[in-house]
Amino acid sequence: MLMPKILICAPQHESKNYCFDVWFNNVKNFTYPKDRVEVFLADNSKTLDNYNKLTSIGITAIHVKESSRGLLQTLTDSHEACRLYAIKNEFDFMFHLETDIIPPLDVIERLLNNCKKVCSGTYDLFYGTQRRPMIQIDEPYDRNIREYRNPDFIVEEEPLFFDGKVKQVYHAGLGCVLIHKSVFKEVEFRVDERYDMHTDTWFANDCYLLNINIYADTSVQCEHLNSTWLGIKN
Repeated sequence: MLMPKILICAPQHESKNYCFDVWFNNVKNFTYPKDRVEVFLADNSKTLDNYNKLTSIGITAIHVKESSRGLLQTLTDSHEACRLYAIKNEFDFMFHLETDIIPPLDVIERLLNNCKKVCSGTYDLFYGTQRRPMIQIDEPYDRNIREYRNPDFIVEEEPLFFDGKVKQVYHAGLGCVLIHKSVFKEVEFRVDERYDMHTDTWFANDCYLLNINIYADTSVQCEHLNSTWLGIKN
């Protein structure tokens, strides 16, 4: 029996080139069968230079033009390009893996083995005293007006939460998440320009409205190479 066909995908931008080689080398060493995966990146850099670099090393890519509606829409268009590529090419799962997230090499098998339609690994936001896990346990009071990286992400419960088990959550981001075709065919990636919220927040909201559960495997812990977000260098 063939293993599921997996699309490893994400938006990309030249600003993440500081860690791209680390990310790509990690992906190339994944233990999942090589003939059952493909890497697809939606590059939204200002010019075609970065797109050309990606294709020159054998990555399937598309160049997404900057949206006149702003950065959030550009990012969403990039997420959506990944989803449409997965549908068009009949992948069984999207493994949405942001290009600054470094998961364990057997991450695909471990997430697959949980038999969930949406299952995320875990990773932290920020560093030092501002560090917090990218996990939101409870649904918001008003599920359509919820700030990204809000104070309700788990902090106090963290030592008890990360026990190596698979937990149902409200929100786990799009950084390292395996999404079954029954979900990505139904749930579009979108934003609402009335609210300053990212695509992953709307994805969590839309899954909630459709009674699609999101899970986090707390045994799958990833490194997040995002120290440049705060002007911090490793």
